[in-house]
Amino acid sequence: MKVAVALPCLVLALGMAAGQRKSNGAKPARAPAAAAKSQAPKSTTIPAGAVEVEPGIFQHTDGKGKVWLYRRTPFGIAKYEPESAVETAPSGEGLLASAEGDSVRFERKTPFGVTRWTKKKSELNAEESAAWKRVSPPEAASSSQAQGSPARGKE
Repeated sequence: MKVAVALPCLVLALGMAAGQRKSNGAKPARAPAAAAKSQAPKSTTIPAGAVEVEPGIFQHTDGKGKVWLYRRTPFGIAKYEPESAVETAPSGEGLLASAEGDSVRFERKTPFGVTRWTKKKSELNAEESAAWKRVSPPEAASSSQAQGSPARGKE
């Protein structure tokens, strides 16, 4: 009875071994294609002459005069071009302003609702100043009207 159980197990093991030999014989035909895929591109390294501009960010100019930034990431070194340094002047678009004495009240719509804040006129940043200038009357026109010709009723 032990022989009856051992014999099918032996046949099964020999069949599996023969199947592996056939699949091993097919591998050399695919080996050149696999070898071409296994050649990885050169890994990026931080050049020796790179200057650290921020913690973990290095800047280097290559032989062609192109500036590159290098950053250490958990996945290796990332090489990228710096973003354009051209900044547009703040326009104050989407920002509503109204006067409240010596202060200005601002409102801006956001995805989470309307945000409101108040600042003194002397403490405005560039964007707030642009919004305030857009809605406030020109000072030259208001001062010339205040100092302008006398009232018509007194002539």
